[in-house]
Amino acid sequence: MSEQLDPQKYHVLTKTQKKLLFIILALFLLVSVPPLAYLYYNFAVNRPTQTAKELTFKIKGGDSLFEIAQNLYDEEVLNSKVLFTFYALVSGKDKNIQAGTYKIPAGTSVKGLVELFQHGTDDVQITFLEGWRIEEYALAAAEHLDNVDYEDFMALAQDYEGYLFPDTYKFNIDVTEESVIDILRQTFETKTETVLSKETLAAAGIDRGEAVILASIVEREVSNETDRPVVAGILIKRWREGKTLGADATTQYVAALNRVGCLDEAARICPSDNIALEVEWWPKSLTASELDLDNPYNTRKVVGLPPTPICNPSISALEAVLGAVTTDYEYYLTDSNGVTHYARTLDEHVANIQRYL
Repeated sequence: MSEQLDPQKYHVLTKTQKKLLFIILALFLLVSVPPLAYLYYNFAVNRPTQTAKELTFKIKGGDSLFEIAQNLYDEEVLNSKVLFTFYALVSGKDKNIQAGTYKIPAGTSVKGLVELFQHGTDDVQITFLEGWRIEEYALAAAEHLDNVDYEDFMALAQDYEGYLFPDTYKFNIDVTEESVIDILRQTFETKTETVLSKETLAAAGIDRGEAVILASIVEREVSNETDRPVVAGILIKRWREGKTLGADATTQYVAALNRVGCLDEAARICPSDNIALEVEWWPKSLTASELDLDNPYNTRKVVGLPPTPICNPSISALEAVLGAVTTDYEYYLTDSNGVTHYARTLDEHVANIQRYL
């Protein structure tokens, strides 16, 4: 008959002791492994890679993160494709990797590679100025970007006058017209979310389209931040009273198209042969026939707002319209020094014209 082992005599663990030991071990691993794993991960992404010399590496437009990792591995830049991909995804920087041709210094870490790829070497910086019309946008984009055509840009942008946010942008040189316009439009939506909120528009008693049209006129009519809300108030009052706005900028807008032989408002796309960078898109000296143009954009003759914005306005101009100041002024003009002069009556306005212009 076999002798039963005495757990205490032979130090055999009981089931309860085994369970307790397992729990202690699990807790130890739970507490110690994550910090150790993080330390190793942090070391790995900052560790110099195996490249012994500077390397030229190209990321093509449309390359996926996995393709980039594979190409780096094939070029013997990476020790681990998985680590590169994991770091790019976890850091959120995979979304900002830019196409371009890069000079990778010897020993660049995984973290350094991802950072390097955030700034495309084929990027082109373009500034679209406040108050530019879409023709000016199209010309600037076509001049600086390889795959942007003036006429194609105009065809896509003609319905978005006023909604292409003026700012300085960086584009890959191979970007398309559609991508440029999408970025400009999305920037407008983001930047104007507060100023063109439903609550702000309701308080001003105008809709979004009217606000942008009025802001485009204010943008071109007056640059002084203090004067803008006052001028906006005058324009809104005249519009609501059924009077002509009499804004020279709207006449300049249509006169420029007339001068280049592209007054067809339905098309809005002048052939590039008719367009040149030196075109005066906002002619200061208008002829009598231009002042008398029977066109819905000519608010010196036609009552009401123009059909669309006349330029792409700034936040300042939009804020001026939404915060328009009500006064007893009916007229205004801006002299050659940029100073705005107001008048309550037509006689006062004529006197200001004679005095300041």
